[in-house]
Amino acid sequence: MKVRILLLVSLIAAVFYTCDDDGDSYDVGDVFSDSRSVLGYVDSFSLRLSTIRLDSFITSGSSDIFVGYYKDEKVGNVLPETYLPIIFSSKTNIPEDSEYDSLVVCFKPKGGWVGDTLQPKEVKIYEVLEEIKPKHYADQQQMFNHWKLNRSNAELATVSLEPNPTRGVVSWARMSDSLGQIWFDMIVNGDDAMDRNDYFEEYFKGICIVPQTTNCSWGLDFVTSSTAIQQSKAVDDAVQFEIRLYYRKPGDDEEGSYMTFIVNSSNPYKYVHFENDRSGTQFEDLQIDGDRVYSDESDNVSYIQTGSGMALRIDFPTLAGLNSASEYMSVVDARLLIKPREFSYDEEYQLPSTLYLAITDESNDLHSNVSNMDGSIVSSNIGYLSDGQPYYVFSVLTFVRRFINMKIENSNNTLALIVLPSDLENSSSFKRLVVDDNNKFAENALLQIYYVTY
Repeated sequence: MKVRILLLVSLIAAVFYTCDDDGDSYDVGDVFSDSRSVLGYVDSFSLRLSTIRLDSFITSGSSDIFVGYYKDEKVGNVLPETYLPIIFSSKTNIPEDSEYDSLVVCFKPKGGWVGDTLQPKEVKIYEVLEEIKPKHYADQQQMFNHWKLNRSNAELATVSLEPNPTRGVVSWARMSDSLGQIWFDMIVNGDDAMDRNDYFEEYFKGICIVPQTTNCSWGLDFVTSSTAIQQSKAVDDAVQFEIRLYYRKPGDDEEGSYMTFIVNSSNPYKYVHFENDRSGTQFEDLQIDGDRVYSDESDNVSYIQTGSGMALRIDFPTLAGLNSASEYMSVVDARLLIKPREFSYDEEYQLPSTLYLAITDESNDLHSNVSNMDGSIVSSNIGYLSDGQPYYVFSVLTFVRRFINMKIENSNNTLALIVLPSDLENSSSFKRLVVDDNNKFAENALLQIYYVTY
């Protein structure tokens, strides 16, 4: 083990702090002031990387609609199905002598995009046949990636989306005229479902948006709420995602009149279900319960992939050996540095903007987030070195102390870390992180520890 020993002088020691057995913090320089105290640094711990698959993650709660397809021959393909509860924006009384014209849908791009923007991308819209809410948990206010609802076999519309983030082209498409005629007749006849939105949602459960263009990776964000519209600067603020029921009254001009149906932004259950296809990859047989694919089984790299639940697991087989440094030793700072594999990212395969750490064991279950000394959740935004190399760095002092203490008490205890993106990025973006396992003496995953012996 490579260890560098530094004389502990007050100028250096003031940077670090430690805790006594009661958890109180104090300055290192106030305690270890005699000449026998030294500050040690070590960064040559063996880290064993593997790719795991999370059981579930939250995909509800976003104010926007995310659609697209993620094509990745290394990790597998990801297809999101977006479920949206629909309501009418305001009650409309249509005169009995009016005539039905059409039912159309429009998508307004927000500006976020992934992949090719030159060619239109096609999606289909289906009617959802089940209520969009948790099936088994009445008090649950969130929806998860693995939940799939029944939808109609016949599509309501096929939409060609214009993925140009600078021009902000609004995409329009005609929907099923049979559905449009039914809605029109219900309004004219004063049906209760067109009188109150809670009745309407009981009658029409919502829509499901399914991508049809699957020969490349692409992703687009669309606005659903007036708040999101105000934040979007790329396009005209007059139009959002909506369904319009057009009709003609006697004396109407050429454009006619319409009633608007929108996404129910107050409904917490708008969510995305992800279909994952890992066939033909090294992760084809990757299961959920405790399973993992070690980096030496996948070309010496491990992966994080949003939308699929694939995350990076890090084991620390030599960390317990730090105890042998001295009978009187205290870890005063610990950091985990992760750098993406060179040339593994571009505009199509973008890097996660923020990553988090969770503590796990052999089960791969997320037992708890890693916290700082003050109780805040440990995370890392992407940063860049002077040479432009991206990296993530995490403070893992509390985890390292817990790991060492558990090893002292029970050598069979196995703690590991899972590195994963936020639920928001998991459910509303296509991003990937590829990490080398240091097999060629690279330093792409590095645990850096400062400790004091006295």
